[in-house]
Amino acid sequence: MHNRLDAKLILLYTLLVLQVFIVMIYVATTPPSQFIKKPTKNSVSFVELNTLKNEIMIKNLANKTIQPQYKKITDKIKLNDIKTLNFFKIYNGTRCWHEGIDESTIKTDNDINKYSDNKCTCKQGWHGNDCGQPEVVWRGIMSSKKNLKLKQRNKLRRIIYNFNINNYNTDIIESIIDELYHVVDLFVICDYSNENNDDDNYRHKLDKGLLINKQNKILYISLTKKIINKPTRLIDKYIWSKIFSVIKNLNDDDIYITSEPEEIINWRALMFLKIYDGWPEPIAFRLRYSVFGFFWIHPNKTKINIGACTISMVNNHLNNNKILPQNEFNERDKYNLIIGDLNHYGGWYCQYCQSPANILLSLKKINNNYLKNNQKYNRNNIDVLFIEDLIGTGLLFDGKTMLKRAYKSRDNYYAPESLLNNNYKYDWLVENFYAKLDYY
Repeated sequence: MHNRLDAKLILLYTLLVLQVFIVMIYVATTPPSQFIKKPTKNSVSFVELNTLKNEIMIKNLANKTIQPQYKKITDKIKLNDIKTLNFFKIYNGTRCWHEGIDESTIKTDNDINKYSDNKCTCKQGWHGNDCGQPEVVWRGIMSSKKNLKLKQRNKLRRIIYNFNINNYNTDIIESIIDELYHVVDLFVICDYSNENNDDDNYRHKLDKGLLINKQNKILYISLTKKIINKPTRLIDKYIWSKIFSVIKNLNDDDIYITSEPEEIINWRALMFLKIYDGWPEPIAFRLRYSVFGFFWIHPNKTKINIGACTISMVNNHLNNNKILPQNEFNERDKYNLIIGDLNHYGGWYCQYCQSPANILLSLKKINNNYLKNNQKYNRNNIDVLFIEDLIGTGLLFDGKTMLKRAYKSRDNYYAPESLLNNNYKYDWLVENFYAKLDYY
């Protein structure tokens, strides 16, 4: 018994001696405090790499003065000339549209002796001898029953894309530019919000860095109250005079497009217009009718927008004191070509695709027939919470029309591609955050 206790005491004393010895070594090797380098701002911290990158980027942006790249009416712009051949692939002497061909079935030079037919083989959804007609355009040509003689151009037409904005409908503008940036040569933003000298107009947002990487294709035009109160014909003429004075190398066969800020034209249809000669003008686009977001669609409506014509037609109308073709043609029999049908759309119209607060603002500024003629929904008793409830349930302001739910998983035209590919940025447009659980 005593031997066991002696062994334990010896082990305990040994451990105590070792602890004292370790402390002595630490004290002997540690320099005085005045020689210890204090941690700096650059010292290592264990944070997530992405978080560190974001913090560095934010600091750089804060320290760096943003230089706006958008153009004003006092600037000069030269549009690029791009060869059409850059967008075609040549197989055995045949020019095929790069996006429309099925390369797995293209015959190579070694197959020429085996096959007499040496044409382009199109992917599903593409048509034409060179596979350059997307499904939505091909269907429009077929339904028009016109014998169009389309011909590939040597150089792409340039597209001038004009739309008007106000201080309550700017939320969706960024998505339009993201979707069409690679096709449109110049976006013309006509800002009506300046009529009240609003400090929160779109110019201030551009100055603060909004769309900074895409501002090189933006021409900003401020419309004063004096101009806004003029007739449509004179407003058109004013805007066009500014565009014409800014662009140095505009051609008669370039394309001028006007649309509302809630409209996004199908970019493949626009690319078709850039590539080919032989289509009639003006051209209309049948748009899918979404409401509040792309998750709701109108059960009975689509929208037709007279969107595209050549610069030559614009000049002809304005020189003869007419309004623009887009504002003139309102009857179906005057459309030379409609791109889009009930299953394949020439674009998207997204009514009230704004934040609930901006929807409320728009209702107060616009003479809305739903509210004017409906006692149940009066402008005086509508607030943000009420609008959020309508978005969640899919009920229009008339109190009668129930919107139809769209399904992202099985709808080919649910929303523009850039919105679906940037879900983190445009989730409020593609997901219904106000939906009740009973609807899902």
